[in-house]
Amino acid sequence: DMPYDFFLSRYTEAYVTETVAFCESLVNDTPVPCTGQDGLAALIMALAADMSAAENRWVTFKEVVESVYCSDPLNCEIVPTEVFPEGFNPQSNPGALLLDDVDTVKRKSLRKEVASKVKGIFSKSSA
Repeated sequence: DMPYDFFLSRYTEAYVTETVAFCESLVNDTPVPCTGQDGLAALIMALAADMSAAENRWVTFKEVVESVYCSDPLNCEIVPTEVFPEGFNPQSNPGALLLDDVDTVKRKSLRKEVASKVKGIFSKSSA
């Protein structure tokens, strides 16, 4: 058996590097090096590994993704497929479970604002 803190002791340098990079991103208001997609992929792999160990069988990532039910983008849970609400279709694309990151939302908002101002300028000049 491995010690309880096996990953923390074995990968200390990696955890410290990730934490420092994350904090620098917060302080400098820059994108974080690990995206929500990176975190979601790691979570799916961990859940599949845990399910595989518990059930002593191969578990596909798709099986894990399809067992996620989200009542809204911030509230998701893994449930057995037979308890999904009627008419609900499990999501096979894990990316569909993600919200846009803050930087993407800011860019979209800025584009709309600029487009609106440009449209306003041209509509005034043609009047």
